[in-house]
Parts: sequence; structure tokens; C-alpha cells
Amino acid sequence: MDAMNVFLAVDANIDVYERERVEWARHGISASRVDNMPAAISLLSRGGEFLFVAINEDSISDLSVQLRIMRDVTEIPIFIFTSNYTVEKKCQMIDCGADGYESFNDYASDNVLSALAFLKAQNRWIKKTKPLPLLIQCDVILSPSRRKVFVKNVEVFLTKKEFDILHCLMAGNGRVLTHTELLQEVWGDEYDGYETNVLWRTIDRLRNKLYAVSPEAEYIKVERGVGYKFVSH
Repeated sequence: MDAMNVFLAVDANIDVYERERVEWARHGISASRVDNMPAAISLLSRGGEFLFVAINEDSISDLSVQLRIMRDVTEIPIFIFTSNYTVEKKCQMIDCGADGYESFNDYASDNVLSALAFLKAQNRWIKKTKPLPLLIQCDVILSPSRRKVFVKNVEVFLTKKEFDILHCLMAGNGRVLTHTELLQEVWGDEYDGYETNVLWRTIDRLRNKLYAVSPEAEYIKVERGVGYKFVSH
């Protein structure tokens, strides 16, 4: 099937999705659904080609932060539908990267026609921009530009040093980074190459935060006497 005849739906509400999907099919457009934003971001960052993204705001929490990250990795139009429409929320969502923000109509056909009209207008002036890089390994999404980390659809709040260490390890693509490499990369000239205790304590806090979200996974593996590496499961 032509990828450009498929849109990506981000909707945890199956009933709403099915009603909209049937109406889109009447216009020759198919849907591919995920139920959360990190899954959609991961799919788009891997080069998934879609006509546009449609998000059911009612079924997604913490949308504004995740919307900014989605905009970093794709240039296609992003539409948001909601049952709690306000002009203030519309302005907020557009500022975060949405192209359209509409209230759910009583009829699914009206929602589709509204989105189609907006899509036609969007295609007249859409600009091609280079997406910013994301690091995605297993169920961890790290945005260097936004300095945000999500594990299994949950945002993990890290200190600057914790974030920088995780960034280095994920960017290493499974390579073992030595204590010296991490100290030089994260602390620079602040610490000399012999002070590994501060590194160990910081990584221990980082691992605990990741464990709190996903206790069954070991993301950071210790190579005794050498250093650390990020493990993709």
C-alpha cells in the first residue's frame, strides 16, 4: 500500500479510532494506530512515512512536551482532536508544534472533512526542514535538543550530569565507555581522571531512576575495571 495514503493515528481509545478510520477509508486513506506518543515518535524517527499524524488529545497525557519532540523528528502535518477545546489550548498546542487543533464534531465524517481541508491548505506552503536527532534504543527515547527522556511512555526527570551520562552511553551504540572517557566528556576539566567515585554515584542514581520505571530491564551494564555501556534489550 502507498505510504502516502496512510496516516498515523495516536489514540488509546479504540472506539473513537474505529469510527474515524472508517470515515477516512471512504476517502481512500488508511490508518495505522499506536496508543501513545513515544511509540509514535519512535516510529516516525525510524523513517516511517505517513500522510499526516492525527492525535486524540483526550487519550494522551502530558501531550505538550511529547508534541515538541514529535515535531523535532517529522515535518509532516500534525492534527489534534479534542472534546475539551479552548482557544487557549489551541494556541498552546500550535506553539508546541501542532498544525491543527480542532474540537470533535458529533459526526466522524465532519472531523475527516475538516482535517482534509486543513491538509490541503497545509500542503500549499509546508516547508521542508531537517529533523533534529533523537536517540532511541529499546523503550528509551532521549531528545538531546529538548533534554527529555522517556522510558515506556513515562518521562524520567534527570539532573544535568545524569542526562549527559545517559546521552553518552546511548550514543555509544553498545560500546563500553571507560571511566576516563565519561569523566572527560561529562565533567570536562572539573575532575581529573582518577576521581571515579563521583561517576559511580551519579550512574547509581541514574540507574535507580530508570529501574523505578522499568525494574525488569538493565539499561546500564557495568564492565568491571573498565567502564559502562548502554544495553539494548
